[in-house]
Amino acid sequence: MSRMSSSPGPSTPPRRASAHTTSPLDPVSPWPPPRAAPSSPSAPPAPTLPSAKEVYGALAALLTYITFGAYLFWALCPAAWLESVGWSWFPAQEWAVIVPCYTVVVVLLTYFSYAALMAYLTPAWTSPTIMTVDSDKPLEWFARFAEPDAIPQAVDMPIDLVNRVLYPARPRPSALHELVQNSQAH
Repeated sequence: MSRMSSSPGPSTPPRRASAHTTSPLDPVSPWPPPRAAPSSPSAPPAPTLPSAKEVYGALAALLTYITFGAYLFWALCPAAWLESVGWSWFPAQEWAVIVPCYTVVVVLLTYFSYAALMAYLTPAWTSPTIMTVDSDKPLEWFARFAEPDAIPQAVDMPIDLVNRVLYPARPRPSALHELVQNSQAH
């Protein structure tokens, strides 16, 4: 008779008592961790109805597929079949080719138009508007290219200059003078 042992075999690593089954310290913990039972107070209640975004998204997808199917049916079926189904008025089937071609041409023209507009609005290499300076000193030679009534470029001013303009120097009483005034006031 063979004897069955209840102890784990040598291939099973012993579990530590401190590690929970969903702990990242446990090498055999399931990932992703199992969801909490619905009866648990920490588990959020399951939604019973879909949200408005889900409903509108599903309807939009469904209507898109139906419209595309009707377009393919109109474009590929002979006119006699369309009339036998009860579709008595429909545009000429040549428009099934013309409209997509026009759409592609309009999209390509849009891309080319924006590229041409950017090329047209790019200043020339000799234009003073493309000159940049790495130093903080203003360049006197740049002023001869500027128009007399030009508005200067907006720049960040150093904080010490801003403080000197907003808070000009004024005589401050000494600490001893303040102590004397405070003691006389009491």
